[in-house]
Amino acid sequence: MKIKLPEVTVYRLALYLRTLEKLSQKGRNLVRSEELAELCGVSAAQLRKDLSFIGAFGVRGVGYHVRGLEKEIKRILGRDKIWHLALGGLNEMGKALITETRLAKRGFRFVAAFDWREEWVGQVIQEVYVYSLEQMPYIVKKSEIDIGVITLAGKEAEEMAERMSQAGIKAILNLGPDPLEFKKEGLILRNADLTLPFDLLAFALSQG
Repeated sequence: MKIKLPEVTVYRLALYLRTLEKLSQKGRNLVRSEELAELCGVSAAQLRKDLSFIGAFGVRGVGYHVRGLEKEIKRILGRDKIWHLALGGLNEMGKALITETRLAKRGFRFVAAFDWREEWVGQVIQEVYVYSLEQMPYIVKKSEIDIGVITLAGKEAEEMAERMSQAGIKAILNLGPDPLEFKKEGLILRNADLTLPFDLLAFALSQG
């Protein structure tokens, strides 16, 4: 059954999941809503409201079962499976993402990279093979690639998004400096502004 949730709620659910995973690793079986909320930096009322959206209710006087709630949030977020990723275009940020072990631990695994430059095609980065753009449709189908990741700028990013969409990739995460407005029916596109956390830090420092 599909559940429609505001993106801000999905963000907080992902935050709760990370905290629950840490508690689980420490051997915790139960956690009260007040403690979980404090660890996540939200109010207990907000946490209970978010969890009620997915039908997760704690036991009065006891709290939540850590592993059970962790499993349920994973299912809701689609974190109970392995997602295959493809990097579009090689640069320093892209190479760093491929070697980022935390992504694989969370179920996001790079299985291919694509580039138009002959000097990159055929190379292997952390067991990820770099293919030419012409090979993309075949590799996307063969490797069952779910998500395309772009770290490029300007026209290169736009062209890569077009190529990925034509190859059959249904979701694209743009981490490049320029927002993409590429639209195609059935395509999910997200632009991530990596400078935003710096603005938040600047604000926090200015208030000190």
